[in-house]
Amino acid sequence: MMVPDYTHSILNVTATILKHYQAPSPYASLPLLEEALKDKRHVVLVLLDGMGINILHKHLFKDAFLLTHLKDIITSVFPATTVAATTSVLSGLPPYASGHLGWVHYFPKEDAHIALFPNQDFYDVNRMLDFNFKDKYLKYPSLYELIKRGSPDVSLNELFPSFREDGYPSFKDQVDKVIDITRKKEKSFTYVYWTEPDLTEHHFGIDAYETKKVLMDLDQEVERMAFFVARSTAIVVIADHGLTDVEEVPIFENKPLMDMMRRKPSMEARATNFFVKHHELKNFKEMFEAQYGKHFILLSKQEILDQKLFGEGKKHKMLDHFLGDYIGIAIGNQMMSMNSQTKFLAHHAGLTKDEMEVPLILFTK
Repeated sequence: MMVPDYTHSILNVTATILKHYQAPSPYASLPLLEEALKDKRHVVLVLLDGMGINILHKHLFKDAFLLTHLKDIITSVFPATTVAATTSVLSGLPPYASGHLGWVHYFPKEDAHIALFPNQDFYDVNRMLDFNFKDKYLKYPSLYELIKRGSPDVSLNELFPSFREDGYPSFKDQVDKVIDITRKKEKSFTYVYWTEPDLTEHHFGIDAYETKKVLMDLDQEVERMAFFVARSTAIVVIADHGLTDVEEVPIFENKPLMDMMRRKPSMEARATNFFVKHHELKNFKEMFEAQYGKHFILLSKQEILDQKLFGEGKKHKMLDHFLGDYIGIAIGNQMMSMNSQTKFLAHHAGLTKDEMEVPLILFTK
């Protein structure tokens, strides 16, 4: 089992970038990254979804660009998953303060299990929603806003895939844009997010040739970026989390356990939120640990807050509403299948080393 280190994590990458642009952060900076950014006119932060340390060493040759410029191993946040982790990067806040805990949040006022990023009901995709839950309940000052306050002369750029308006169809196209940005005179900060290798790992597993191929292509493109960017550029490459190969547990088929619950599970497949009927709390814990204790630890809401797994800071006002009575956190190779329509060979959000350890890759020119 491995827990996040909120003094040496992706959160601290953002804290360091904010410090570089004279913007305040209550969280620790990383001296190694501070030195790399010093006096650079252009800073490029590249987040490659799901690129944990495990697959870098598994699939790349030792002289690959990403490995030769690997400067440190840092941790993700908890849960080690895209919603929580990318939000920490783009807000400079841990999940405890941002309120972004996982793919599915339960909103009590609307009695809705909302998949936060696509803004749809997780269990009823046909349900019509008349507002954006993230915008209504979970807004935060973005990394760009914070940078602008500290350094108003910096040009800000955000490069996403084509699922966003004005997004890019390929990582190659994003790299081309980064090169173009650094050739301009004004100082710049650019954030690049790409969905791979996460998507490929989910569908093929971490050992697959398909995963190796995607990773090698990403390595070549980052190397091309480094070769062609203008002088006085720093490229920082991180991941939001890693993945591990999994077996699915059909949680809804466990009728005795489900009968003890007040509502359906939420959050993540490997960090699963359970709202339990109050008179069944003891029975639920005993049954869960007897059946799943080899692969999951079960923590109460208070235990998880006491252990500061979500981090520290100003507690988000919705946090207590989002958290159930227990969270089942994966420490083995199982995941709770909350959606039978999608099958996964690898997943994330647990407390294994493969999910928690991510790279800090630095190139300066």
